[in-house]
Amino acid sequence: MKKHLYKNIIYLTLGTLFFFLGNGNVSFAFATWIFSFFLLQVSRTNNKLFSYLVIPILFGISSHFSFLKFIPSAPTSIFYYVPMLFGALYGFVFLVDRIFWNKINGFKATLVFPLAYTSLDFLSNLFNPFGTTGALGYSQIEFLSFSQLASITGMWGMTFMITWFGSVVSWCLLHKKNRKKGLIVYASILTIILVFGNFRLTTSLEKGTVQISSMHTHDKNIGGYEMWKSRSKNDTIAFRKISKRIIQDLINKTSVEADAGSKIIVWSEISAEILKSDENELIEMLKSLSREKNIYIMTNLLTIVPKGQKPENKILMFTPTGDIVIEHFKFGGNFLEGSVEGDKTIKTIETKYGKVAGIICWDADFPSIVKQIGKSKTDILLIPASDWKEIDPLHTIVAVYRGIENGCSVVRQTRNGLSIMTDSRGKTISQLDHFSTENWVMMGQVPNKRIWTLYPLIGDLFGWLSIIGLGVMLFFGIRRKRLRKTTATNNV
Repeated sequence: MKKHLYKNIIYLTLGTLFFFLGNGNVSFAFATWIFSFFLLQVSRTNNKLFSYLVIPILFGISSHFSFLKFIPSAPTSIFYYVPMLFGALYGFVFLVDRIFWNKINGFKATLVFPLAYTSLDFLSNLFNPFGTTGALGYSQIEFLSFSQLASITGMWGMTFMITWFGSVVSWCLLHKKNRKKGLIVYASILTIILVFGNFRLTTSLEKGTVQISSMHTHDKNIGGYEMWKSRSKNDTIAFRKISKRIIQDLINKTSVEADAGSKIIVWSEISAEILKSDENELIEMLKSLSREKNIYIMTNLLTIVPKGQKPENKILMFTPTGDIVIEHFKFGGNFLEGSVEGDKTIKTIETKYGKVAGIICWDADFPSIVKQIGKSKTDILLIPASDWKEIDPLHTIVAVYRGIENGCSVVRQTRNGLSIMTDSRGKTISQLDHFSTENWVMMGQVPNKRIWTLYPLIGDLFGWLSIIGLGVMLFFGIRRKRLRKTTATNNV
């Protein structure tokens, strides 16, 4: 009895620890693959108490510390506990598996857990206003050959294969009969995925690059705080002074990068704040600068409007002729940030250097919306962003997967976070850590020819199939249980 108890404690500890190490900013790819095995060994061989109480509690605690301060709020706010609540919800997937896995014959029983976990991951993407941060696939950025699966199934196929691994290993240890066949089935599918991924990574991209520079010139905790402080005091003189200084720095650096050969310049999210009454003056300056330097400029200022109205967090993109061709309002996270919410339509424009689209920071957490850029055959996705230390680098990694899914290069310039340029496979071209330098300018030769991906065409089909598949498995599990009861009754 004691031996069994100690074994459970060890398994629960290892499962919780590996779940912690496979999520948040402490993301080890290997840990994500094995955490479920240890917890399934406990849930499948013990009283249901472990599945409907112990594991959800441990999952909630682990998730809370994995994503601590991902939402900037105090312990007195309900938002502070969101990671714990979502973690506990995911913990109940083990209860679903505990109830049904032994009611289904053979190797098919291994599908209950991954289908349930994938269904929850997918539904979270559809209904969770915080987006997909925390999806298991984001931990696999160092495992790029596997990550290429996102170009076919989106994130949902990755979640399925990761959680299926733990389910299969657990099943093999608990069922000695036919386990060899089960291992061969899983290993064959994983091998096909990795062969595809390696082929995609080693195949040369179509020739063509464009030099892009991206930048920000202030720290949100210093210059950003100064602007907020002066604005909170209604000191427009001090506010304008700080704002104009920052904007002038941005313009100067933009000119330098243009002279160095960059054809597209991207400013970070909230690269500066500006009063609505001063916006037209700045727009005219940027029109003139883009014409003078013959460049495309993407800005992302926070426009402060009269009291009682919501501020505007928006992209403006200027062409070498001085025209504004993109105006995009942020749609991700507006319920927390309080800015004007965008209509979730992503514009793609044809440039001299390929098709270009732009979204803002948190927008990239919603793959079901961002897949518009794959449908419009975008070559380069520009993402002005602003983070904080606790979500660096995971929030940037999230954006990289939008490029893999849609076959386009990604440029994400991040104030107070990790800035990165990647190609359409997620390979890094250039990166810049805000916290390791004070020269926040990134430059790289970015591929401007997209590659074909299936995900934008079939969308979230794999996610919907997971829900349908789970429903079928549960139906047959319930049906088999009723047949057993009927048989037992008749035998009596």
